[in-house]
Amino acid sequence: MKRRTLGVLIEQAQRMRDDAAQRVAGAHRAVDAAQQTLDTLSNYRDEQTQGAHGRAALAAPLLRVRERFARKLDGAIVEQTQVRNALQDAIAHRRDELVERQQRLLAFRTLQTRRDALEARRQQRLAQRETDEIAARRYAQRETESK
Repeated sequence: MKRRTLGVLIEQAQRMRDDAAQRVAGAHRAVDAAQQTLDTLSNYRDEQTQGAHGRAALAAPLLRVRERFARKLDGAIVEQTQVRNALQDAIAHRRDELVERQQRLLAFRTLQTRRDALEARRQQRLAQRETDEIAARRYAQRETESK
């Protein structure tokens, strides 16, 4: 794999990792919003329940309306709880995806580091070889001059 190709793969892996991190953050925001809605519904239900106890002597038709409304409110709470739970599951999935993307990026960076180290060693050996050749020529030249 060429150095340029590896660089492109690293850039792509970084973008994919960053996108996955944004999806995790978005999933957290969605859970927070769902939880706020759930809290609002629950608080409203509690307020309605407390208010109903204070006005116990209501007419039968009004009690039926209140009970229907309470059932619908309970249904909305159950549905919102399911939405929140599904969003929490999505967070777990998004986190797994983020970990996978981070590992892929790390693998590419490790490969690049190893290649850079290998190239540095190759350059060092080449420089040493050149230095040895220069020293050998000078030694041979001194030997020739001294005879």
